[in-house]
Amino acid sequence: MAKVLGLDAGTNSLGWAIVEETETGYILEDKGVHIFQEGVARDKNNEKPAVQDRTDARALRRRYFRRRLRKIELLRVLVRYGLCPPLTEEQLEAWREKKRYPLDAAFLRWQRTDDNAERNPYHDRYRALTETLDLSDERHRHALGRALYHLAQRRGFLSNRKEAGNGKEEGAVQSGIENLSAEMEKAGCRYLGEYFYQLYRRKEKIRKRYTSRNKHYLAEFNAICERQRLPEEWRKALHRAIFFQRPLKSQKGSVGKCTFERKKSRCPVSHPRFEEFRMRSFINNIRLTAPGDDTPRPLTRLETETILPLFLRKSKPHFDFEEIARRIAGKGQYGCQGDRNEAPYRFNFARTATVSGCPVTASLIALFGDDWLPEICRLYRLGEGKSEEQVLNDIWHALFSFDDEERLRAWAADKLRLADEQAKAFAAIRLPQDYAALSLNAINKILPYLRRGYRYDEAVFLANLKAVLPPATYADETRRLRIERDIAELTLESRREPYVKYDSKERRIDDYLTDQGVPPARLNRLYHPSMIETYRAARPDAQGLLLLGSPRTASIRNPMAMRALFRLRTLVNRLLREGKIDPDTKIRIEFARGLNDANQRKAIEQYQREREAENRKYADEIRAQYAAETGLTIEPSEDDILKYRLWEEQKHVCPYTGKQIRVSDFIGSAPGFDIEHTLPRARGGDDSQMNKTLCESRFNRESKRTKLPAELSNRAEILERIESFGWREKVESLQKQIEAQFRKGRNAPTKEERDSAIQRRHYLRMQRDYWRGKYERFAMTEIPEGFSNRQGVDIGIIGKYARLYLKTVFRRIYIVKGSTTDAFRKMWGLQEEYARKERINHVHHCIDAITIACIGPKEYDRWARYAADEERYRYGAGARPRFDKPWPTFTEDVKAVADELLVSHHTPDNMAKQTRKKLRVRGRVKLDAAGRPICQQGDTARGRLHQDTFYGAIRHQDKLRYVIRKSIGDLQPADVEKIVDETVKARIKEAIGEVGFKTAMNPDEHTIWMNREKGVPIRRVRIFANITQPLPWDKMQRDLSVHEYKRRYHVANDGNYCMAIYEGTDSKGRTKRSFEIVNLLDAAGYFKASADRTARPDLVPRTNANGHPLKYLLKTGTMVLFYENSPAELYDCPPKELAKRLYKVTKMAKNGQTAFMFHQEARNDDKLKTDYAEKFGTTAPKALTNGYSSVDYQQPHPKLLLSPSSFDMYVEGYDFELTVTGQIIFKHETPC
Repeated sequence: MAKVLGLDAGTNSLGWAIVEETETGYILEDKGVHIFQEGVARDKNNEKPAVQDRTDARALRRRYFRRRLRKIELLRVLVRYGLCPPLTEEQLEAWREKKRYPLDAAFLRWQRTDDNAERNPYHDRYRALTETLDLSDERHRHALGRALYHLAQRRGFLSNRKEAGNGKEEGAVQSGIENLSAEMEKAGCRYLGEYFYQLYRRKEKIRKRYTSRNKHYLAEFNAICERQRLPEEWRKALHRAIFFQRPLKSQKGSVGKCTFERKKSRCPVSHPRFEEFRMRSFINNIRLTAPGDDTPRPLTRLETETILPLFLRKSKPHFDFEEIARRIAGKGQYGCQGDRNEAPYRFNFARTATVSGCPVTASLIALFGDDWLPEICRLYRLGEGKSEEQVLNDIWHALFSFDDEERLRAWAADKLRLADEQAKAFAAIRLPQDYAALSLNAINKILPYLRRGYRYDEAVFLANLKAVLPPATYADETRRLRIERDIAELTLESRREPYVKYDSKERRIDDYLTDQGVPPARLNRLYHPSMIETYRAARPDAQGLLLLGSPRTASIRNPMAMRALFRLRTLVNRLLREGKIDPDTKIRIEFARGLNDANQRKAIEQYQREREAENRKYADEIRAQYAAETGLTIEPSEDDILKYRLWEEQKHVCPYTGKQIRVSDFIGSAPGFDIEHTLPRARGGDDSQMNKTLCESRFNRESKRTKLPAELSNRAEILERIESFGWREKVESLQKQIEAQFRKGRNAPTKEERDSAIQRRHYLRMQRDYWRGKYERFAMTEIPEGFSNRQGVDIGIIGKYARLYLKTVFRRIYIVKGSTTDAFRKMWGLQEEYARKERINHVHHCIDAITIACIGPKEYDRWARYAADEERYRYGAGARPRFDKPWPTFTEDVKAVADELLVSHHTPDNMAKQTRKKLRVRGRVKLDAAGRPICQQGDTARGRLHQDTFYGAIRHQDKLRYVIRKSIGDLQPADVEKIVDETVKARIKEAIGEVGFKTAMNPDEHTIWMNREKGVPIRRVRIFANITQPLPWDKMQRDLSVHEYKRRYHVANDGNYCMAIYEGTDSKGRTKRSFEIVNLLDAAGYFKASADRTARPDLVPRTNANGHPLKYLLKTGTMVLFYENSPAELYDCPPKELAKRLYKVTKMAKNGQTAFMFHQEARNDDKLKTDYAEKFGTTAPKALTNGYSSVDYQQPHPKLLLSPSSFDMYVEGYDFELTVTGQIIFKHETPC
């Protein structure tokens, strides 16, 4: 008898079941479902990181702050040299720290424009470029200062050398810059300020043009300085103030830690020592059977020296293993893994296996010769007193850290004494941007053993022997070498006898070292090849219980997986505390999908090998075609190769616009064509390759956006292009081949031929499914359920780390594949019930968990026999097989689970939590006198305070109305009637009548004139907003209006934090309830750490105006139990009845109406309507999605919408607790 815990781990759910395993079957002991919020946020159907809104807002604030700092620094310089009206340091600091913009009259006048007086920044820039201003005249000085201030406002961001293959702007951005330069030349203008002034005078559009910071703004700045003969001191100060750019924040802290040395960061793959480490590890794994060899052997020293040059080629950072085989054996004299031909030389790698070279080392050899490192040490000016390793690190750090190519070239010319061409070549070295699994320190310990020919696993065991062996033993070279040979032999024995149950090779080596006098404490320092970052073993708590600790680990950066692991800890620890499970309990967990048989695995391997070979071919073609089109070199990234594959698939044509595409159009730092999702991710589309095409960036950004191809105005043209790509014909051809292979397999005379046909059929199916999925997506008019591939990916991640995590307490963890669960569900008669529950009810997670718990080794064996018997039955060679169930009434019992299951829900309340972070100064953590990190306490509450939009307030027909400003291109048809200005509304209606709404609202196609004669277009309009009562907020505008109602910011409520319910009786003894709503803004003000607790001791008053006491607070996620007559009936209800009364609060309205959802309900509104229409053949009533106004105690409604007077219910946290295991615990001994 053994207990088994079955777990169905999902992205927002945990199904669990405990069964007792007996000789004859299983006994169900307990079960449940726990639902929690995903570790991501959702905007309608769009999924995004939970912190995205917060981080986006923070990034925007920082951009504004950096722009403000730049203006302030420039104003300091301008004030110093008298180039603008004087401002005090206090005024500038108030703007910097408190956002108080200087309101000095002269300063505001300096900024103000007046076309009649030729006072605008474009005119000032033009004068500064074309006239020699009299700097003794204050007006001229101020005009020059205004021109420079305008440059600071517009100068843009400068990209660094590591962002693209050639460090220069390309694609649409470069094309836009070149077009602008050509327009300037055609207009006879040398500088941007001249040209823009011409456009300004002609009232033509200036903004939304690509400009170059160096070619345009820096050139104009230098020209202004030359024209005005500014002193060098002025020039340097102005240049720094306008063009200084802080380096991007280092991401060094986000790099993972070494597998072997947890305190050290992983090594970048571009480091020459890692390149050698990777090369030696691969070479030492090669096994060769040559003429005269009885068994496979490692390469000899001579053979190794022969193939080393293959790794040291700049032109081939990756190559096929076949090149190694050919170099050693000669053309036609070798056979590789998977080959069936007879050959004198046999290798253990496939011909097309990808081998990674050493491109950075090869580049250094090309510059400094074969003895590149000694030559670098000889040339390096700062190398005195440094070792070769230190010099190598210096040189690599320069390549890795310099952002500006010109500065790197100058550094190389100075520090390495390189000629100009050599320095340029050095600066042109491009480093791959990726990280290894190990630190440089660990790699340097392993490398000496790899150089001596040890395999990687042997070298790892030997690498840290210096820290393991006693100093006297390690100093004895003879003894040390003997120990090294013995350890290598032990790893070899482990390979020869992989199934000997003596123990792992790690245990063998530990025992051997113990015999050599190594104390146990030192054994922990030994490196193990199988080491991965895992969790510490659990320790008993005060009661002696082993409980799961924190699942937090640097290995998991997936917030969805982390959220699930924390909820898994809560659930499992509860079961451990209740004694329902213990460390001896078997854990069976489902985490991945797709159990492949041998033939399918081989088909997948073939498919993947071919894709790898194509990727290498595409990389070579990218290099060649890119160089031919641009004259520049580039090292293709994985993303570039994917784009090239898509480019080939669509025959070099954009499917949406029909434009021809060149390689240089989609490769580079700012491509004009990029990857787009055919079915948008925001609407449930997946991220698979079949959902991707190359599309013109502007079309994707401005037209395609979140639309389906079928929703675009040119959908007919798009489908014609798709037909021209030949995708449909390919699908039809592949389908015919699949059918032929199916027939071939059925008629195959031998097992080998049948397996070959099955493998081929699987392979063709993968091809067909890909092309069919790609083709059908363009014809879809809606996105069906199940398209997002997020669930499968995240469930795999959760399961992988859940297994490691559970290992800290439980001894036996078994993985059950998703497809296995599907198969057993069908064989045990649960699939129909599961499919029904999956769409409507959270209970399907419990059905899975019960199924998983009952899948053990015996069931796998029976499954294999059943599959064989079923195949014989299909071919008429046997009787129909029967698959035994875990217990006789298994199917009936599992189907009845929904009747009594109480689904627990977890909705965290983070509003009151305060942020804490370590105090850092220039990146270093500050410590107190005791050496502990100093922590800073945040002051703000968590959560959104209000909606993002700020509304304007106006008087309209003696009423206060709220308005919002919109660009013409953002208007919807319904917005036209809401336009505030009647004249503007008339102009827009007139334009719509002439050219139609779509064309009229597209500024690139049509201009709506307010006054054509004066050249005044309509670009933005004010429209009436729907809000009538914005939140009362004391935040004041920067520029105060004479009207009181215009002085404050007006925002709309984004949600309510809680509802306070007050309950008492009237004079007749009848129950009376009232409520008070607390919105998010109000709650945030209360929970601020600096809030005045004396003035407001409680979030809500403890009694209302009638003297009725506070009964409870309702929040989103609060669980409630409804009663019909009195609370007493809840105490007598069996679980089956309680399950009909349990609901969750989902929303609270300002008028007190509260929405509830049934605890088992899993459908959204669309599914509710669809299911109702399918079941009853009529349109669903509004109450189905809005909520019914009364509780049905026999057939629970999926949703309720009740007012406080109908709150006959017990509330979680006040009257009962709902445990994570789904158990109701009443808090009152008697009903109240």
